[in-house]
Amino acid sequence: MKLSTKLACVIAMLAIVLIAAVPAGADTGKPSVTVGDVTVSPSVFMPGDTGTITIKITNPINTLAGETTSDSNTYNYGTGTSGQVSIGHTQTTTTTSTNTPDGAVYLKEVSLVADAPIHVTSAQQFLDGGRLGMGNSMPFTFTIQVDNNIPDGMYPMTLKIRTDDSGIYLNYPISLQVSGISLKAVINDAPASFSTAKKSVVLDITNLRPNGVTGVSVVPSGDDFTFKPQQEYVVGSIGAGELYTVQFDVTAKNASFKGNPSFKVVYMNGQNWHETSPITIYSDHSAAAAAPANAGDNSLLYLGLVVVVAILALAGIFMYMRGKRAKR
Repeated sequence: MKLSTKLACVIAMLAIVLIAAVPAGADTGKPSVTVGDVTVSPSVFMPGDTGTITIKITNPINTLAGETTSDSNTYNYGTGTSGQVSIGHTQTTTTTSTNTPDGAVYLKEVSLVADAPIHVTSAQQFLDGGRLGMGNSMPFTFTIQVDNNIPDGMYPMTLKIRTDDSGIYLNYPISLQVSGISLKAVINDAPASFSTAKKSVVLDITNLRPNGVTGVSVVPSGDDFTFKPQQEYVVGSIGAGELYTVQFDVTAKNASFKGNPSFKVVYMNGQNWHETSPITIYSDHSAAAAAPANAGDNSLLYLGLVVVVAILALAGIFMYMRGKRAKR
């Protein structure tokens, strides 16, 4: 085999070795940082609310191709054929080494910058967050409070990430939504007046907010009345745009009551308690005063009428049968 052909084979084998030294799918760039996830709780703040923003910072690089170096040496030995110029024997030795970086980045600073009426009440800056290896993530949580008189809208903040490499950094925008819309309670059904007889009040509770709320309860009040449920009607969670109907049985403690029953809705937006303005059921006190003090439930009245009708019917049958016997 000629020398030129041998050299070509050596070069081809060297190329194969170099290709095999680079992992499949390896990223030939350098480490970086990204924001993998942002969780805002509550998802929509109300004026005066306190909540949290949790940011997950990720090193998205999975593999890095290191620097590969090769050293080749060709040796000639042996004698050629007498009277010929060609070389007797050739041997090539190639040494390949790869220096693969670990791909980790060191988080020197993670900070959240906000302007009034948004306030970062926890540590606004995390220093020396530690090493973030390839494919790994690290969460950072900030506590946020908004002013009581904050208008509805979207409010921008900036997440700043700095590493030990001046070329690896990130300025990431984060938006906080604020809405002062509350839950709404409306009267579905209510009596014109109350008395010592049981009356029903039906209310519709609607969540007009863009996010769901939890811990929803309807609380009755009125010193002159007894309610069932007695202290509150527990609803639980109501999603955005959902409606829930509740019913209370209301009874006046005596016939001379003077007040009116009212109801308010309490609920949680995130970890913040809120309540609606009370809704009052106004009563016709003159009609209530005209009702007997010992008036019972309407169902008892109906039962009494049925008993009277039954007695009259039996008496009629008895008189009819008696008259028929007398004719005989």
